[in-house]
Amino acid sequence: MSADILIRSPTRADIPALASLLVAEQFGDDAAGRLYDGFDRIRQFSMIAMSEAQLSGALIATFNGWHVFASHLAVMASARRRGIARRLVESLCDRARAAGAKGVIADARLSAVGFCNALGFRLPGAVFLIRDL
Repeated sequence: MSADILIRSPTRADIPALASLLVAEQFGDDAAGRLYDGFDRIRQFSMIAMSEAQLSGALIATFNGWHVFASHLAVMASARRRGIARRLVESLCDRARAAGAKGVIADARLSAVGFCNALGFRLPGAVFLIRDL
């Protein structure tokens, strides 16, 4: 794990770099507009990782009063395998615990299930359903 990584909450000034990362990781071409529109809802529980004043990773999350919902975790390809994603998730769990959340729910790609399991996530026996709008 690299000690030169700063984990912090995002600001509006971070949105262009954050949107660029999410687009590069195929979370949708409309990331900037969605981040600007939803910023007030996501800013308290979302996290970004900074390395040498550059955005290297991000985790978008919200809190519904019971659980924190982590929906978009991305790390720049050039910054992977340095513990950034783990630090983002651990920072989110610390913040969720401090807020009194019952747990953290991760919406993950199938390729990330092993990573989530290694961080203590489990399959709860529930089904995650989506209705496209």
